[in-house]
Amino acid sequence: MKYDKKNIYLLLATLIIGIISLNPHTAFAVDSAEEVETDELEDIEYDTNDTDGVFLDMDVTPQEYDSSVYTSALSTVYLEETSDSTQELSLFTDHSITPEQIKINADEENGVLTCVFPNTYNAIGEWKKSIDNSYVKNISVASTGTDITVTVKYQSKYVLSTTYDEYGIVVTFSSVDYSMRLQLPEEITKAQIKDTDYYYDHKFVLTLPGKWKNFYEQHPVISRNNVITSIQITQSGNTTRITVKTSRLQGYKYEQKGDYLLVKINDPRKIYKNIVVLDAGHGGKDFGATSRGAKEKNINYKIIYTLAKEYFNSQTSDVKAYWSRYNDKFISLSARARFASEVKADLFVSLHMNSAPNTRANGIEVYYARSNNKTSSMGLSSRTLAQRMHDQLEENLSIPSRGVKKAEFYVLRHNTVPAILIELGFISGNQDHGKITSASYQKKAAENIYNCISNVFKTYLTGR
Repeated sequence: MKYDKKNIYLLLATLIIGIISLNPHTAFAVDSAEEVETDELEDIEYDTNDTDGVFLDMDVTPQEYDSSVYTSALSTVYLEETSDSTQELSLFTDHSITPEQIKINADEENGVLTCVFPNTYNAIGEWKKSIDNSYVKNISVASTGTDITVTVKYQSKYVLSTTYDEYGIVVTFSSVDYSMRLQLPEEITKAQIKDTDYYYDHKFVLTLPGKWKNFYEQHPVISRNNVITSIQITQSGNTTRITVKTSRLQGYKYEQKGDYLLVKINDPRKIYKNIVVLDAGHGGKDFGATSRGAKEKNINYKIIYTLAKEYFNSQTSDVKAYWSRYNDKFISLSARARFASEVKADLFVSLHMNSAPNTRANGIEVYYARSNNKTSSMGLSSRTLAQRMHDQLEENLSIPSRGVKKAEFYVLRHNTVPAILIELGFISGNQDHGKITSASYQKKAAENIYNCISNVFKTYLTGR
């Protein structure tokens, strides 16, 4: 059969319509392929509306701008949640920029951060954006001459830190529990800070190397705890002291988070894992036993306060020590026993020197009270504590042992925690006197008292 061109075209058209009718998706597949190709065109940004941890995604391609006026263009403002407690705001330009070029100012108290980009083209445009369910309340971008100012208002309870990127900055907002926070000068880190606990006066002091009083006048320390009654900044020589007073005895600890030092303040048991009260027997008008010019109160104090403090207050110590007396002052027996309850201690250890008319009496004794020998929540009894202390001292000190004994001493029977009393030797003894008055022996005794208590806490856990 002979067909002309018109009939052939008509036949082809009929066949195509039939194919489409049988498989209607074929045409759309062609369209979809074409869309994929157009998505790959350069310089086109697409908002995917990905809300999974992303609060704001402004990423534009800058138009041509006068490079003789602008060194770069602000092209990216991106806010995302990077963890359960952290959000990051990225402010990037299209060309590299040095940290010195960006001027940053943070009003911590009011929660306002401003970032000024000099000689920067505003590719984002003039705008202000409120953000829901975020640490950041709103962000605005404004141009002034050839500069751009990005203003970020955020919830002031959050802590921010800034890191520099080759193309701008990343601001991290962190959710951290703290009672007090202070901005650290660039030259200062946590490792350089020393702290002193004046718990008996309900205050503590943080000491920073350098002269920073003016710095803290411009960057005030922020307090978020009603127990803090005052914060005082003083400068002496080349050191700066931050004195924090509280309405009652409190524990504290601090950590560095970015540009800030964060201080937690609370009841001691909520701050410290292990707490012991160390009791230097006698004091003030109460000399205790005396022999050949030596006074028991001074030896007790030297060993368990002056020398032992270096161990308990060291950075490697996991035990918080409180002392019933911190100078040559008379403290009543009831106040000593009551102090353990006041600081909610886990253990109580009292140090004494023995005495006897017979100079041949020598050796250590460790006492506990039968009336206070219940097993504590740690699984520890006073007798077990006494035995462990006795064994530690007997093994490591060159002094004879007179064993573990029971006695209803006031500070033992009126305590609410495992409590022991150490008689480290006889001040009157013909062998002990020279040892317990020896500086090297005293230091060794302090070290072993610390080691025993530290090891007890490693074996009998407080559960905090």
